[in-house]
Amino acid sequence: MRRIALLLPDRFFAGGVAGTVDLLHIANRLAGGQPLFAWQLLSADGAPATAANGLAFAADGRYGDAGDADAIVVPGITYPDLAGFERRIAGEHELLARLSEWHADGRLIAGNCTGVALLAESGILDGRPATISWWLSGWFRQRYPKVALETHAILTESGQLLSSGATTCYLNLGLRLIERLGGKDVALSVARLMLVDTHRASQAPYATLQQYAGHNDPLVSRAQDWLQARLAEPFSLAALAAAAGASERTLMRRFRQALGDTPLHYLQQMRLFAARRLLEDSALALEQIVARVGYEDVSTFRRLFKRELGCSPGEYRRRFAARAA
Repeated sequence: MRRIALLLPDRFFAGGVAGTVDLLHIANRLAGGQPLFAWQLLSADGAPATAANGLAFAADGRYGDAGDADAIVVPGITYPDLAGFERRIAGEHELLARLSEWHADGRLIAGNCTGVALLAESGILDGRPATISWWLSGWFRQRYPKVALETHAILTESGQLLSSGATTCYLNLGLRLIERLGGKDVALSVARLMLVDTHRASQAPYATLQQYAGHNDPLVSRAQDWLQARLAEPFSLAALAAAAGASERTLMRRFRQALGDTPLHYLQQMRLFAARRLLEDSALALEQIVARVGYEDVSTFRRLFKRELGCSPGEYRRRFAARAA
């Protein structure tokens, strides 16, 4: 039997913990006979832990009681603002030390949503691919430059380290844990029974421009405002640099530092977001939408949309368009 330790840091997301336990429970039911998994919930002091939504979870022990657990699961945690989030994760001294120890021992460590930041803060993700909640990608890239961030990935895997994106990506993470420790057939059976879409490949269709708002560079902010006001106009790096009061080289460098992106690709993301809103909320033809967001060729726009969001404009509209009451 494989043992899973699910951690209960302060103000964790209840769904990520309870949902993962549900996945493991169903896996045991489907396996029949001898259960495949046992699990324990561990808090910092072994006392009951309160989730972000106020639900209380009884703990089976402290972090140090993980013993010979095969896998450690770190759920997402809430925070008031980015400054508070940074103080929070930097202050988790025992948990960060435990993560380093467990990693050195070869345990399988899985982080979900904002909890991935705890893995990164411990240093165990340095030089590895990782993903995190899409809205934290800009901040994450700045704080952890040694981590190979895959911005919109649902799930990443590197040896004994797994990370997953925002909130409900715990479903994909939990299924991958079951597959790693219990076999592919069991994982697929659980996915079918619980109606989990195992083919989700990207967070991009759900992302907004919030991921670009977590920096403190006034020069980049001026450039962002200038681009927003001229969304459909032809792009000129020289004009943008002049408006921001910097050389083109300085602007490119500051953009990469603050946003992890180039000005042109950032503009593309702004245009795609505007197009997505029109696909969701209007009945405009695609040709009209393309023109409104600054593109001339519909075929080029379709290819860009598919590359960045993983689906065609038509598929996106069918999936996300507002339905009449």
